[in-house]
Amino acid sequence: MTDEQINGAASQVQGKAQKAFGNLVGDQKMQVEGAFNDAKGKSLETFGKAMDAVDRLVEKAPADYRDKARTVAAEARKRPLVTTLSVAGVGLLLLRALTGGNRR
Repeated sequence: MTDEQINGAASQVQGKAQKAFGNLVGDQKMQVEGAFNDAKGKSLETFGKAMDAVDRLVEKAPADYRDKARTVAAEARKRPLVTTLSVAGVGLLLLRALTGGNRR
């Protein structure tokens, strides 16, 4: 489990608590902050899972490439938004290639 996953889970708990308390006392600002923290936590948790997968791939890389792969993974951790968008873009391209660009 990565730090991102732990921080994400904590942020989700905080967000859900804020949202519930905001609902209880009728504080709309607290409800919005809670929803934001919950969404931020989900994003962090998802990013942490992706980085776990990257770490597993790095360890499976040929020995000659592992150091470079570790460097790339470390840089990816520094830029979670860019990394997430890049991975999503590659995923969409692969999906399009695998389905022949056809929509279902």
